[in-house]
Amino acid sequence: MTRETPLRRAGSLADRITQRAAARDLARAEHALAREQRGLDQATRRLLGPPAAGRHGGYGRRAGRVAWLLGLPPLVTTSAQLCSVFPFVTDPGLPVDGPLIGTEVYSRSAFTFSLHELYRAKAVTAPNMAVTGEIGSAKSSLLKCLAFRGIPFGTRFYTCDYKGEYEHLAALAGITPVRIGPGLGVVMNPLAGIRQHPGQTEQQWRHTQRARRLLLLEGLLEIQLSGPLSEPERSLLEYAVDAVTREHDATPDRMATPTLSSVLAATGQPEKWAHRLDRLAYPLDVFVADSRRVRLALERLVSGALGGVFDGPDTSAARLDFSQAGAVLDLRAIRSSDAMTAMAMTCAQSWLEAELSAPDAPPRVCFYDEFALIARHLPLIRRTREQLKLARALGVANVLAFHRFSDLAASGAGDSEQVRIARGLIEDCGVRVSYRQATGSLEQAREFLGTSDTETDLLRYLRQGVGLWKIGVRSYVVKHQLSRAETAMVHTDSRMNADQTPPDKAPPASDPTGHTEPGVAGVAA
Repeated sequence: MTRETPLRRAGSLADRITQRAAARDLARAEHALAREQRGLDQATRRLLGPPAAGRHGGYGRRAGRVAWLLGLPPLVTTSAQLCSVFPFVTDPGLPVDGPLIGTEVYSRSAFTFSLHELYRAKAVTAPNMAVTGEIGSAKSSLLKCLAFRGIPFGTRFYTCDYKGEYEHLAALAGITPVRIGPGLGVVMNPLAGIRQHPGQTEQQWRHTQRARRLLLLEGLLEIQLSGPLSEPERSLLEYAVDAVTREHDATPDRMATPTLSSVLAATGQPEKWAHRLDRLAYPLDVFVADSRRVRLALERLVSGALGGVFDGPDTSAARLDFSQAGAVLDLRAIRSSDAMTAMAMTCAQSWLEAELSAPDAPPRVCFYDEFALIARHLPLIRRTREQLKLARALGVANVLAFHRFSDLAASGAGDSEQVRIARGLIEDCGVRVSYRQATGSLEQAREFLGTSDTETDLLRYLRQGVGLWKIGVRSYVVKHQLSRAETAMVHTDSRMNADQTPPDKAPPASDPTGHTEPGVAGVAA
């Protein structure tokens, strides 16, 4: 008698167990089949395919196989150069914080900059900076942005404006430019004395005061006379300044502050200084005749184009308020020639330097735009050299700006004192920024900057807003970027453009590399 298999109901426990066992057996079979297939494929490629690539390369067409191996030496270089060999190694950038300037072109990292912080970090030995570039290369844009972006960091800026380019900057910074000119009611004394800083002795301070005043007077008069002063003329200036200041007397008016008018009056009062000629056996009448030219030039300077502007005691309107973001001295009203502009700029800057010498003043930056005008005159560039020497003691960072290095090289003969001083001033700048240079100025750029062959050749091809920064012994190629508010501030060629679209309605402009970034405008000249 046969035993019948019991019927299983669909969905019952026994039916579910049977289905799961069948599915598990099927999965195992498929996995074993796939493993065997992979082994078969590997064996097929090994036995029937082309040989594997070895040290000489692969086999077949366009495989790049070589007959012998290259015996190249291992790469030995510095860590500073390694970042250009391996893209994944980027330059760490400057070791300081400060306002954002833009991006470093090769590493694409943010580039921040501060002269004061660089000096505190000992990255540079002098808080001075030189900026140069062709017209339209965005040199002026960098100057204005350095001044504007330093305000939130507590750095005040001071500059002389003889073309009216800093009005927008003054408006954004919330300051009113000091307009200087005949009939404007502002009187400045370029012979004002600087304050004594804590590191100076009384004798050193008096010597510095006297040297600054004499260098200024000699510079102004040599420009007025179109030639150097003679020894009697220099001596007369010394006698007159000493007679006004009375440094060595015990009188109540000792250490009085001289003015151009008081020095002119003292030159015509020989009773105050004639005793100094006795030990020289120099007859007074002969000395007066030999120095007559400088008295006439000084009188013409006081009563001429600068009369009523730089020949009296300071007015209250000309005092600096360190609670403001800075000061802009507008010199457009007295610009008539390069020589007159150089004299006005020198007088204004001399007064400005005396005001900035306050020991309790906040960090400050003084901009010397169109420095090439001053470099043409030997006494003026001597005075600038003395001022830059006091930068560390006074806590003032100085920025020298000009267009081409050929302008400095053309200020005198190749071995003249003017060119040597100009080269020394550039070398004393811990930071040197150069924008695009013309082919004819490259040799002078190499001479003044000390650039390598690659850096010198690069200066010809820099786009607008891209500059070569040499900070200490390190070099950077930085792309300067502007915000929308800064675009109108630096737009110095607006009258040459027919389209006067307001900056707040203009579309985003592309940066010097051709990319467009939201909220970032291009670079103006």
